[in-house]
Amino acid sequence: MNWSTEAIFGRVEPVVWPPGSPLRLHFVIDTEESFDWSAPFSRDRHDVRALRELPRLVRRLERWRIVPTCVATFPVVSGAEGRAILGELGASRTIAIGAHLHAWVTPPFEEPLTPATSYAGNLPPELEAAKLAVLSDRIGEAFGIAPRVYKAGRYGLGPASAATLERLGYRADLSGYPKRDLRADGGPDYRAMPDRPFRFGPGRRLLELPMSCGHVGLLGPFPEVARILDQRALARLRLAGVFARTRLLERVTLTPEGFTLDEQRRLVRALVARGHRVLCLSLHSPSLAPGNTPYAADAAACAALVERLEGVLELVLGELGGEPTTAEALLELLEGPAGGRSGGPARPREPR
Repeated sequence: MNWSTEAIFGRVEPVVWPPGSPLRLHFVIDTEESFDWSAPFSRDRHDVRALRELPRLVRRLERWRIVPTCVATFPVVSGAEGRAILGELGASRTIAIGAHLHAWVTPPFEEPLTPATSYAGNLPPELEAAKLAVLSDRIGEAFGIAPRVYKAGRYGLGPASAATLERLGYRADLSGYPKRDLRADGGPDYRAMPDRPFRFGPGRRLLELPMSCGHVGLLGPFPEVARILDQRALARLRLAGVFARTRLLERVTLTPEGFTLDEQRRLVRALVARGHRVLCLSLHSPSLAPGNTPYAADAAACAALVERLEGVLELVLGELGGEPTTAEALLELLEGPAGGRSGGPARPREPR
């Protein structure tokens, strides 16, 4: 439990983009069942009604030529409604489809329901592998594809995850959350992981595309300050909150969930100034409908969330001249066209 970056990724190889590479943005949607985030984990207290809002979002974003990567959970791909919605979007190539393992709702059910076991990387390796195999097979049955892009539920990678992903045919992972310490309820410690794409796993054949996040503010360029504030003795003094309120040092993630447009804009500019060429924008699908997540309590909050999302696209793809991409497209860029049919890359559609 509480796996370190080294235990999860081992030796990594940074991805070096060719000189003059454009700024690229990929958008991942954790396409999952809705459930009470504040309640104990349950195998059956969930629904997928919020997915009905997904086609509307996809249509709204077409003018940006954005093709979201919808990493889908077992309840989404095993039910008729989820299959129909994702199937239609996938057939029109307006989304790419990957896998999102929520261990607590994916068979086989052999583990106790605890916060720690909700992180798939904490499970016995054979059980983690069995659950991911079931999810992968169900995606294949539903959509006729072999998923190659993975994101662990709750960002829960473990030491056996890389070998399992390679064995099941995955090539890209979106699970890493740089600078985050999730050990409080048994999760991994990502504080030391690189915040840019890298290769990892047996033979360094897996491509990691981490969450885009970082520290901004006057002290943002000095990562040692954040490391000091993260020390447990100082964390109890809540100095990080004081630094954030005064904008000396703010921890921001590129998502409209819980972050203002101004915060995300400052993050984007800071990352670009530091040399980042690939940005990951993320969202949970239940936030598209009112009352499912803390970020979208009502219809007004849902609308404001989408407006913040479009504000980020306006900055990256408009003002900064960035290009939309997908995880699959980035794999092709690095390795050449992949053989066989897969979950992507979806081809961006021309704006209407």
